[in-house]
Amino acid sequence: MILLDAGCGPGTITAALAGIVGTAVGVDIEPHAIVAADRLASTSGLTNLAFVEADMTALPFGDETFDAVFFHAVLYHQDGAALTRTLAEARRVLKPGGVIGTRDADVGGNILHPELDGVRLALDLWQRWYEHDDPEALLFGRRQSSLLRARGFTPIWSSAGYVNHSADATSRSEAVADARRSLLGLGPQLVSKGLATDGEIQAALAGWDAWGADPDAVYFRCRCECVARKD
Repeated sequence: MILLDAGCGPGTITAALAGIVGTAVGVDIEPHAIVAADRLASTSGLTNLAFVEADMTALPFGDETFDAVFFHAVLYHQDGAALTRTLAEARRVLKPGGVIGTRDADVGGNILHPELDGVRLALDLWQRWYEHDDPEALLFGRRQSSLLRARGFTPIWSSAGYVNHSADATSRSEAVADARRSLLGLGPQLVSKGLATDGEIQAALAGWDAWGADPDAVYFRCRCECVARKD
């Protein structure tokens, strides 16, 4: 099987998939991601692994090149037009009978306790950053089957699971640190675009600090999966 991992980032998932397929190729539009992925490939010992800097809406591959195309945590961030272009390209490079696999967020399925205003605000701020034009974007994960069917694929399997950011004190601490890095990094851009105020950023940071201090706090992030076929 020849597999394409679209939006591969630093390539860790691509490398894992390379262990069970004939050839795995990862693409990402970010040059720094491909640099990291190439470094991983050079040290992995895998001879069936390659990475290419490319835009998933305009793939540099011929028609019917791949047996499988995989998207992990990338489609959720696209607006409707970009999603249509991306899935059209996936369909183009897939062989007849090939499969597409998607795994993405469903914010509406997240489980959070306690539901602190500051943490809910942080989730809203991240949503504002992506500026989705789709009112159902928060429920993207559960809609993957219908979105794939509408673009010419035949869904054959779907499921869901959770990423646990609160298994123990260490994971809660890591979740808070990750949230703080994200908010502090995006904060100035959100403010400059008029999408948030400094006060909202500070309230979101305080919310995460309070959440992390609660030994019974939980945060389960929902991820939905779908596999479909190109008939």
